[in-house]
Amino acid sequence: MISSQAVSKWETGVSSPDIDMLPKLAVFFGTSVDNLLDFSQSETDATVATFVAECGKHCQGDAAKGEAFIRDALEKYPNNDLLLTCLIEFMQEQNKENSRSTDIIETGERILACTDDDELRIDVLRIMAETYHSMGEQAMAEYYLDKIPCLNFLYYEIAAGIRSGQERLESIKETEDLCIWILNHMLALRKEDADTKTKSLLDKQAQELIAFFKNYPAYRESAALAEKR
Repeated sequence: MISSQAVSKWETGVSSPDIDMLPKLAVFFGTSVDNLLDFSQSETDATVATFVAECGKHCQGDAAKGEAFIRDALEKYPNNDLLLTCLIEFMQEQNKENSRSTDIIETGERILACTDDDELRIDVLRIMAETYHSMGEQAMAEYYLDKIPCLNFLYYEIAAGIRSGQERLESIKETEDLCIWILNHMLALRKEDADTKTKSLLDKQAQELIAFFKNYPAYRESAALAEKR
């Protein structure tokens, strides 16, 4: 007999049925074991995606609040790679004077050990490289940097060339926004080691970009980053 407590844990992703019970469950529901497992994972993925969307909606601009929100979700889904990646991003935002670096590194290693999502893996590798760099451990920063694929093209750039209609326009916008963000970020980095005259020229370039791309949300975000630097 299966207890209601056990079923509740299965539904929330805290635990899973014993493997020898799966055939019996499949027979009971009139499906295959493969479909049963896929259904369970699909339900979990959908619920986690909802958590993340709600977090973005209610915690925008407040990393501490976002971290608390994600930690609550992790109580139900403790090993979910998407939630853990959201967590490490919020911790990085609050990593003043490397106060959270140890937690970031431990969480990053945990994600890298469990995820098979390439996008999440690359984002975590970036955070690991940046964290070690901020700690002055350049060899480790380079170690994680070298694990990131060096690409000469973007998914959205390719999609813009092969899609049509609204999907094409959306892919073009994604590519433009990312390129704008990267360009302004590079200008901000150039300023860090520039002399006064060069900084003035870079500021002028940034202002010209702001004027040209002022209606792009991605540029406004990157311009705010440049101001902080």
